[in-house]
Amino acid sequence: MSRLRLGVVGIDHYHTTGWVESLEWFEDAIEIVALYDPNPEIGRTLAPRFHDPGLRAALAERYRDLPFYSDLSRMLAEQHLDLALVTSLNRDAPGAVERLAGAGVHMLVDKPVAKTADEARRAFAAARAARVKVIVGLGKRAATGWLDARRMVESGRLGRLYSAEALFTTSSVLVRDPANHLFHEPMGHGILSWLGVHDVDALLWIGGEPIVEVQAMTANVGGQAIEVEDAVSVALRFAGGGLGTLHFVNAFPRPGSEGYMAFRGEKGSIRIDCTGDLTWWGPGNRQDPVRVEQRHYELMDAGGYGAGSLIQIRDWLDAIREDRDPMVTGEDLVRALEVIDAAYESAASGRRVMVTRA
Repeated sequence: MSRLRLGVVGIDHYHTTGWVESLEWFEDAIEIVALYDPNPEIGRTLAPRFHDPGLRAALAERYRDLPFYSDLSRMLAEQHLDLALVTSLNRDAPGAVERLAGAGVHMLVDKPVAKTADEARRAFAAARAARVKVIVGLGKRAATGWLDARRMVESGRLGRLYSAEALFTTSSVLVRDPANHLFHEPMGHGILSWLGVHDVDALLWIGGEPIVEVQAMTANVGGQAIEVEDAVSVALRFAGGGLGTLHFVNAFPRPGSEGYMAFRGEKGSIRIDCTGDLTWWGPGNRQDPVRVEQRHYELMDAGGYGAGSLIQIRDWLDAIREDRDPMVTGEDLVRALEVIDAAYESAASGRRVMVTRA
């Protein structure tokens, strides 16, 4: 069976090299045939200007043999793609998704794809209309600890949701470089959009309830010359009445991160560390009134964007073959961005804001 032809759409992105390395695990099914970036200089270096320190600094040397395009329409006309990895800046990604959809190309897209929910909604509506399969890189849905937490909630083990919280601290703006496009107009917003989207999606997915109201504050606590927030706190309300909090900050004076997510219910509590390990607290017996379960998960060293990315890519390929939705759709991302949009509106106005859902 011939391999599916994939084009990389956007190289000057913090995660491009990681996703490409993950795609290399599927060389029996996927052939990377062409590269695109609107900046012609990137075609010479094959390196994003800034990259996650845990990922390759540039694409491997063998990719120099592939055709490079700074015109997406030309690449689509000449390469007859089946698939695309979309790692474009938020400013450019919605338009790229729409054009790829029009060409019938299935897509793996890195989050958050767009500056607003409306931009993402239009792009993914085009993909849905074209019947192409789009999977979004919200990796917690492919990680065992978060999957187990969802199963616990779905089974009723948590009971009615009382509250939830998500906290995440990562390397500072100074460590990541204030010139990094993560902190400027091409991305639209800061840490809530770039990293918080993972946890907002997980709160919705695991909690099983819409978030209906938020109140938020954003700040540039590091004082660097950036155009977006490097810290955010959000109070939120779930549809069932439970409350929640989010707190994200660029603060570590070194590469790295730490954090956790927790769900508190009438029957117990669940906490998932950022490593993916899970702890459950629930009622015990007369001698030991609190029951504690701890689950540690061994992760395969997959390089690239991690073991979860391999699960997502395999699911994407299966979704194409089986003509079904993949595990994380564009519509899932839109729901998270609706909450994030409301949080930014709240931070700007100083008022509580209801989450608008299309």
